[in-house]
Amino acid sequence: MARFHPLKVTDVRRETRDAVVVTLAPRDEDRALFGFVQGQYLTFRRDFDGEELRRSYSICAGVDDGCLKVGIKRVEGGAFSTWANENLVPGVEI
Repeated sequence: MARFHPLKVTDVRRETRDAVVVTLAPRDEDRALFGFVQGQYLTFRRDFDGEELRRSYSICAGVDDGCLKVGIKRVEGGAFSTWANENLVPGVEI
C-alpha cells in the first residue's frame, strides 16, 4: 500500500511554455522519509471530479541539494500535468 505525505511547494520555475520545475519540502516530522538516490521518483495524487489520479515524476534534484524537485511537462489533455502547470505556486500543499 502506498504511503502519502504532504509536501509544501516552495518554488515553481517555468522552464518552457509547457513545463515547470517544482521545488518541494516535506514537513519537519517527515523529512527523514524523503532521503533519495538518483533515479527515484515521487508519486502525487489528486482528486479530479471525484476520481483520484496518481502521477509519478522523477526527482531532478541532486542528493546533496537539500530539497526535492520534479519537472512537470504539460501533456495535451492531461488533467494532472495541466493542473500542476497552471495552479502550483509557493505555499500550496500537495
